[in-house]
Amino acid sequence: MQDRQLTVMQLIRNLDIGGAQEVVRTLVAYLAEAGCAPVVCSFKDGPLRPEIERLGIPVVILPDRRYSVVALRRFVSEMLRIRRTLADLAQTYQVDVVQTHLLQVLDFLVLTLRRGDLRVFWTIHNYNFMLRADQLQRHRWLLGPKRFGYRLLYRLAARWVDGFIAVSDEVRTALLEQIGAIDDKIAVICNGVDIRRYGGGGDRAGLRRRLGLPEDAHLMALVGTLKPQKGHRVAIEAARTVAPRFPRLHLLFVGDGAERAALESLAASSGVGEHIHFLGSRGDVPELLASCDSFVLPSLWEGLPMALIEAMASGLPVVASEVSGTKQVMLPGETGLLVPPGDATALAAAMTALLADPVAAVAMGAAGRRRVETAFSAQRQAEDHLALYRWALHGGRGALHLGARP
Repeated sequence: MQDRQLTVMQLIRNLDIGGAQEVVRTLVAYLAEAGCAPVVCSFKDGPLRPEIERLGIPVVILPDRRYSVVALRRFVSEMLRIRRTLADLAQTYQVDVVQTHLLQVLDFLVLTLRRGDLRVFWTIHNYNFMLRADQLQRHRWLLGPKRFGYRLLYRLAARWVDGFIAVSDEVRTALLEQIGAIDDKIAVICNGVDIRRYGGGGDRAGLRRRLGLPEDAHLMALVGTLKPQKGHRVAIEAARTVAPRFPRLHLLFVGDGAERAALESLAASSGVGEHIHFLGSRGDVPELLASCDSFVLPSLWEGLPMALIEAMASGLPVVASEVSGTKQVMLPGETGLLVPPGDATALAAAMTALLADPVAAVAMGAAGRRRVETAFSAQRQAEDHLALYRWALHGGRGALHLGARP
């Protein structure tokens, strides 16, 4: 099958600004350049929709879920409705491959679309991919039974799904630990960024002026949804140690979320409120990064963080927690510094080391840019996906060869 004949549906939970959503936006752009016909479906509209549509790629917003399994009759009726809608879309667009992102229980519904000439792949973006307590806002008593049910369903469904796409080697390890011996069903395809969007000239003076900061302020960015996973509290605690020694340091929290009010209060009560700036959700992240001096990623867990690759593509030296994906992307001591997750003392020491040696920091930023160009470009990511799609559509015959990364 030629690339121009291949229609791929990317199905994602929402089109908000986030790492997995950026993966989809970038992937469909490069698949389209390769001659594919991508279509994006989501259960919630968001700011990425117009960006995708400007590429000439159709976006379909589906009615979101309303009912939990607790309301069994309505839940089943809703699942049947969603399945009919997806089946109609697959027929309308003559879809060859459906690839899912962040769907959880709907992954299993999508699997029922699989037929002789339609392939289904599940993308796993996070090391901690099983149901978590923070994802169950209501009926918390269902957490244990749902986790058991998810694990059982994944183990059964692994026989029929065409494959799991793990975004890092450690996510692959998590899949094997949680589901079992499914080595032949897992393809590791690392996230990639559109190199063309990063590394350009930013408005350094303008950004500092808008924030009311002096021209020599050192801006350290942290891009991520304001939720416990991203470790903003650890960064605030580290800033308490670093800011008195380096008063020019200012942390930019780029992103929004349920934790914002609590984090603003914590920053103020910790005495570093003047050094931490909450910029909210932004659509100009490449320009912001180009105007910053360094980047920090204090996440408690990840899959393969897009924000980290974007920062490295922007030529920024990075301090990151040693979690899934960061070890695969970074070269410790060469492109940045790694610290244990959740360790504010170690994070403060690494931030201090970066600020104390600006010459070494600039060299690490340049090395990070070269690292992304070599191993984590969006073109490389799209090529690996195409190889996987072709392999599956030809019956999975022969060896699957994905590009090796240095």
